[in-house]
Amino acid sequence: MFDRVIFIRYIDQTEPPWDQGNVPWIVRMAVRWGITMLGFLAADLLLGDDIEIDSWRSLLAASAIFVVMRAVLRPILIFLTCPLQIITLGLFIFVVNALILAVVDWLCEEWGIRFAVDGFWAAFLGALVISAVSFALSRLLRRNPFGPGRRLL
Repeated sequence: MFDRVIFIRYIDQTEPPWDQGNVPWIVRMAVRWGITMLGFLAADLLLGDDIEIDSWRSLLAASAIFVVMRAVLRPILIFLTCPLQIITLGLFIFVVNALILAVVDWLCEEWGIRFAVDGFWAAFLGALVISAVSFALSRLLRRNPFGPGRRLL
């Protein structure tokens, strides 16, 4: 009983308002899309010529494709690479994210969207930057990001 109360209190205090069950799915996807766009911009700035985003339209399209591919492909790839996930203690997830970014690059090339990733290592580093930015922004957008009784200043 005590564990359930702590879990419910933890969910109430840390779940962001835009990710609750009563918020429509389209709003949750739009927030994820916006966070992913900021991750793509950070990857473009940090990696220079390894990741190229030509215009804001390319940014919108590539990040939307990334969000959809991550929602569809990632669970399948995680299931298929389960033994590697266990052996590497979960670090193989970075390779899975790089593969998803490479698939996004391939789809953008096929559909004429000006988004390019220069090879596997650029995809690996880009996925790492996108994941870090996504984690940081998701953490900061939570209701109580620093736990009960803690404040930023």
